[in-house]
Amino acid sequence: MNTWTLRTRLTLWSSMVSALALIAFAIAAAIGLYYRQIKNLDKQLTADARVFFAELHEHGAPTRQDAKDAMLLLKSSARLQAYAVGPAGSPPTDLCPSPQADWLATVTREPGIVTVSRPGEKVRLGVFRSGPSTLMLVATLHSIEETVWLSLRAFLLALPVVLLLVGAGSAWLANRALAPLADMTRTAEGITAARLGARLPQPAADDEIGRHIRVLNAMFDRLQRGFEQATRFTADASHELRTPLTILRGEIEEILRSGRLSDALERRHVSLLEQVVQLQKITGNLLLLSRFDAGKAPLSRERIDLSALVTGAAEDVELLAAKSGLTVDAEVVPGLLVDGDEVLLRRLLTNLADNAVRHNRAGGSVRLTLRATDDAARAEFRIANTGAGIPPAQQGELFRRFFRLATDRARVSGGTGLGLSLCREIVHAHGGQVTLTRGEPDATEFTVTLPIAAVVATEPQGITHDLA
Repeated sequence: MNTWTLRTRLTLWSSMVSALALIAFAIAAAIGLYYRQIKNLDKQLTADARVFFAELHEHGAPTRQDAKDAMLLLKSSARLQAYAVGPAGSPPTDLCPSPQADWLATVTREPGIVTVSRPGEKVRLGVFRSGPSTLMLVATLHSIEETVWLSLRAFLLALPVVLLLVGAGSAWLANRALAPLADMTRTAEGITAARLGARLPQPAADDEIGRHIRVLNAMFDRLQRGFEQATRFTADASHELRTPLTILRGEIEEILRSGRLSDALERRHVSLLEQVVQLQKITGNLLLLSRFDAGKAPLSRERIDLSALVTGAAEDVELLAAKSGLTVDAEVVPGLLVDGDEVLLRRLLTNLADNAVRHNRAGGSVRLTLRATDDAARAEFRIANTGAGIPPAQQGELFRRFFRLATDRARVSGGTGLGLSLCREIVHAHGGQVTLTRGEPDATEFTVTLPIAAVVATEPQGITHDLA
């Protein structure tokens, strides 16, 4: 997975493209310089040939001595390495300087200028004819090649500096170009269920980013309306169901208290009462969750002794566990105080404790621990049981609403799939975190961390409470 930021990738891509473009330009420039130098050299060879033939034919029909006299004009040309002259169609008869130019005697060329490779070097050979005479001029390409290589070397030495400048410029441009995206990201991170009305800042320019922000803001408007409608429906439905369910429960309880039912009818009414209680629990949870979603949860903050709440929860677990023969063990550091809603925190502990008892094996165990973290900034509550565990594929779905394990689909365990969702909302409302820290076979553990408001000093012998 690529972990580089878009800003880094843009800078690297720009630098790579610039490097390739600069290298291609340098190669093209070197080739152009080489052939321009060759063209200039050819012009100079042609000019030398004209001067030579003009001097050679100055006195009419040239003689061998005239050729030697004309060749003296070429000695002052620093660009010439060798030259030779002779009758047309025959090997040259006069070579200069000898023996360096002796190889020209073996050359038979048509008039023109070409590059010839010699051992250790390349030369430019020009063959010129005028009347009965042929002139061969040889110029070394060493100075041209050296000029080209010096140009390339200078470019390669300057390339790192140029690339650093290009990289710095690309990074600056990337920062400028991505600044609106950074603003969008910061604003989008702040759009939560409690702040659905926040919107991305709309830039003045009507460019691609501006149009993209308009589309996102329109999408947020639609999501906000849909979320508010769903939350309002859930809250209204839960609120409206509370009264008839309360009446129905009261009527069933009144019938059961009358004592006029047969055993079969009494069992049926008890089952109905259990279903009504379950419905009341679901509607209560849905109403509370909808208030959390709307940011209107009734959170009454006060200084609470969390250690006492956990000790009480452990005692309740011991009562619930007696039916299944579960062993309950609690280790609670006393004197940990938090700021929060006592009713909601008690509900949090009750839900977790109820799950630990219901999702356990016969003769298993439940362990509750409460301690302060190493920096004494947070209280850490852990509750573990010896249940069947949670499959890894389903662990990420635990806190989703109405999620239940496949073994709980038949409602044998009595779960509604809302308990852990409610626990998460309660913990988040108190500035804490709840996580599944173990989900192995025969071992399930949840951990809740909450900010500590204060620690009350206590006697050493009261550090732990063992209910086993």
